[in-house]
Amino acid sequence: MKTILIVDDEPAIAAALELRFKAAGYSTMVAGDAATGLSRAVERKPDLILMDVSLPAGDGLEVARKLRKLPETRSIPIIFITASKDPGLRGKAMDLGAAGLFEKPYDPEELLAVAGHALGETSVFSRPSARSALEHPLLNPVAGLASAKKILIVEDDRKIAMALALRLQAAGYETLIAGDAVAGVSTAVKSLPNLVLLDISLPAGNGFTVAERMKTALPNPVPVIFLTASKQPGFRDRARELGAAGYFEKPYEAEDLLAAVRQRIGA
Repeated sequence: MKTILIVDDEPAIAAALELRFKAAGYSTMVAGDAATGLSRAVERKPDLILMDVSLPAGDGLEVARKLRKLPETRSIPIIFITASKDPGLRGKAMDLGAAGLFEKPYDPEELLAVAGHALGETSVFSRPSARSALEHPLLNPVAGLASAKKILIVEDDRKIAMALALRLQAAGYETLIAGDAVAGVSTAVKSLPNLVLLDISLPAGNGFTVAERMKTALPNPVPVIFLTASKQPGFRDRARELGAAGYFEKPYEAEDLLAAVRQRIGA
């Protein structure tokens, strides 16, 4: 049984999370402040940490930084939870290799699904939720296609992401979807896709930053095709500087995009 450490100073929220994750078959433990969270993570080495950003006598980001410096806790996935609307938080979470960042109030089923993804448990994605399966921001809708080439779609417009996923699946590809910059990087690191379709305008971030971080975080270079609704001429130049495999302005022809994908990674 995998163990989840919940670090949150609000007892009601911590208790609700405990109930939710225990019902899903996980073992849980709780810490109510930064110091206790750090010590329990080091002593118990949980499989996943749910970390509130604002904590007594410290903050979750600083706890995460300390954990990333220790060999025994460096690889533990961390999902941040926050009530803050600070747009800079996503960038900080990305720098720390976060598996996700949720703003309160959040959908508990979505949190459970992302936790399952971070733990490598594909069965979590079959759980019913308010969203359809394909809409989930970190879902691999065709996990059964083990031999198919894998494409990560980083797009915050769910309708566009779903349309792309369906079109690519029909062409025989496996697809994954991430809805923001943090999820884009963490999903790329975890899944090692063959190609990334990357929107430039993303919540509290941009596709260029995601591409830069993937370059340093992934063991091998992954081709990136940029997608954008912007007409800003500098974007195309920046994409070229990053070695883009393609650049498409919305609205684009789906068949042209599919042809670019095939040209780069084959059918």
